[in-house]
Amino acid sequence: MGHALEYNLTTLRVSRAYVSLLSRPEGEAAAISLAWIGDYEIRMHAAPMTGAVKQPLFIVDIFDHDAQLCIDSRACYAVAEGAVAFDEFLRMHDKPSA
Repeated sequence: MGHALEYNLTTLRVSRAYVSLLSRPEGEAAAISLAWIGDYEIRMHAAPMTGAVKQPLFIVDIFDHDAQLCIDSRACYAVAEGAVAFDEFLRMHDKPSA
């Protein structure tokens, strides 16, 4: 698959998750699952309100269910940033273990 098509599909996936996040009742804190890779889950969360001038739209993280530990997360100020974070987390687990 071409890089542009992969990027468009990833952006669509992140956009749909963001619409779902916005459609949830206020105060519902559950994450939206974007993908599973073995015991790892890439998820989207609502960004906590910080009072900052520029507030992130959402947070994308990668969670290890075996260790019950968040491995990494990214604050995303645009859907495109969420797509990039999603791709980075996928690539993290495409590499063979050393």
